[in-house]
Amino acid sequence: MSNSPIIQLSNLSVAYDHQTAINNLSLSVYPHEIVVLVGESGGGKTTILRSISGLVTPASGHITVNGLPLNARNLRQIRLNMGYVLQQISLFPNMTIKQNLTLLPEIKHQSKTLTNQTIRSLMAAAKLPMDYLTKYPNELSGGEQQRVGILRAFGTRPALILMDEPFSALDPVSRDQLQDLTLAIHQKFNNTILFITHDMNEALKMGQRIGVVKDGQILQLDTPDNIVRHPATPYVRTLFSGSEARKIENIYIRRLILAGYGQPTPFKDLPIELVAGDQILGNCYHILAQNRQLAVQQNQKTIGYLNGQSILNFLAAKQAHQSNK
Repeated sequence: MSNSPIIQLSNLSVAYDHQTAINNLSLSVYPHEIVVLVGESGGGKTTILRSISGLVTPASGHITVNGLPLNARNLRQIRLNMGYVLQQISLFPNMTIKQNLTLLPEIKHQSKTLTNQTIRSLMAAAKLPMDYLTKYPNELSGGEQQRVGILRAFGTRPALILMDEPFSALDPVSRDQLQDLTLAIHQKFNNTILFITHDMNEALKMGQRIGVVKDGQILQLDTPDNIVRHPATPYVRTLFSGSEARKIENIYIRRLILAGYGQPTPFKDLPIELVAGDQILGNCYHILAQNRQLAVQQNQKTIGYLNGQSILNFLAAKQAHQSNK
């Protein structure tokens, strides 16, 4: 992880009608990571995003994006290198899907060759037929329109993507598919994503780090495993008490690596099976039963290895933690 943040908020405070929305908040988001801000409605999550995009003027504090201070002089350049995905997709209804996808690349004077290559790649990742490019938004389903909204944000391969509860209005199946799509595109283009949600399971699936926001402050900023296993406050504990990650078979396999149960090099004399980091533990038992080891992948790189003993150590630690409660 680079030492230079893509986003740096320093002692940020925002007020609406003399009511504090953000209170002396600091946050660093580093290149290529996905940081999820989670919390109840009205806690300040969206205000943080609106401040970063220049839609809200802070009462105090400083914002730096891609190394540039957020001010009137730099605002246009910052926005041109930023993608934004909202709950309301806001595709241009009088433009075809291709026109919607090429508008920002044209504004940025991106080459047509690169734009077309990117669109083909994104359409394939989204499993949308290429002939959809000639259709208009009202000819697509709501889920398909949301896919196009995601593709549009990634279309110029910006360094930073802001996502404000983009899937909250969708049915569970569509929501899960679009989460997977976002993770797949992130893995391909290696952008930085700041993602807002009020869904704890979505936060655990999407985030490499999770920030719990309440009353305009970040109560805990940590890995998903630490958020669930070692909540910093009673509020954080309550927030995640019903999350799927507390069901042990549903924990994402990368969490075991991040928590230190694996090792950085392969185990000797065990066949290797490549496994995506967002695969759940329960789906990996059959591989371990064949006396194979897991090479856990994230951003097309192996981040660590797990064998059967690694899993037993994790389960034993989990059982001991439960017994001590």
